Amino acid sequence: MFKYSKTAGYLSIVAIALAVLPVIVAIIVIPGLPDSVPMNFSGDRWGSKFELLIPPVLALAFGLGIYLQTARKAADHARDSMTMAITTAERFMRNAVVTTAAIDIAFAWLLYGVMTGLAA
Repeated sequence: MFKYSKTAGYLSIVAIALAVLPVIVAIIVIPGLPDSVPMNFSGDRWGSKFELLIPPVLALAFGLGIYLQTARKAADHARDSMTMAITTAERFMRNAVVTTAAIDIAFAWLLYGVMTGLAA
């Protein structure tokens, strides 16, 4: 992404980091959890600890998906106008950062509830 602009390049690094971080956290935390964990803060829905893998997988899919889509779209626009390619790359990467950050926050909130027992 640095071939389009520094901003798009830095945003792509942040988006990839935000996409991979919850996967690493899940790999570290989930094996130590009991088989059944509360899945909401009212405590009326319990599920398998492996359901906690859904947000990290979504973050990874959205983060990498938007990153790969950006490369294709920006390359298409670069044929016509480099300014349009830069605008497209920066816009898509901002979207990737916001999307993965929102999923990460939801995952952190769910994990916080499970780890502290507030969700039970």
